[in-house]
Amino acid sequence: MKNNLINGVYTIIDPEQGSNIFQLTEHVISGGVKIIQYRDKINKVSQKIINANKIKNICDKYNILFIVNDSADLAKAVDSDGVHIGQNDDTIKYCKKILSKEKIIGTSNNSMQEIYKSIKAKVDYLAIGKVFETNTMGKRDRNIVGLDLITETKKITNIPIVAIGGINKNNAEKVIKSGAHSICVVSEIIKTSNPKLEANYFKKFFDNEKKI
Repeated sequence: MKNNLINGVYTIIDPEQGSNIFQLTEHVISGGVKIIQYRDKINKVSQKIINANKIKNICDKYNILFIVNDSADLAKAVDSDGVHIGQNDDTIKYCKKILSKEKIIGTSNNSMQEIYKSIKAKVDYLAIGKVFETNTMGKRDRNIVGLDLITETKKITNIPIVAIGGINKNNAEKVIKSGAHSICVVSEIIKTSNPKLEANYFKKFFDNEKKI
């Protein structure tokens, strides 16, 4: 089941982060990240394909889910495990048209209205956020939804929830307990001196949850 694959620590690899994105991918995976999303708003399609293929090969080596941001065409070109789309990107209908049935489709959601739309379209995961204040990756203008939207969504659907936005060491446990199957952590892992160590720190929140 695709739904069972959405859990644990999720992060985003983006050329704008300024690091060696391939080395960074290796580091965060070795730290315990279970889902990698490749996001690229700056390169031409040809370079995106090169980058995405390299990251996919790393993910395949460790049996880690690889998701492409924004573009179903790019997801198909590199045979990623799925695609993540915002409300203004490729439509869910288009993604389902060109991607095979086993591929994962996730959506960004900032309100209950958007969540109902995604549920009706039968997506494979719901990214909900921003949960807390953040300026990371274009989320500055989104409303803060807090934990309530996660809790309310959990009541109406079994679709896995990925919480995103402002998640850090002080609030991660609360986010998971509110009903999130996965937490997308970017700045608190990527923009540190030791991404592997930080990824492992967040992984432990899920390890602890399993022990309860």
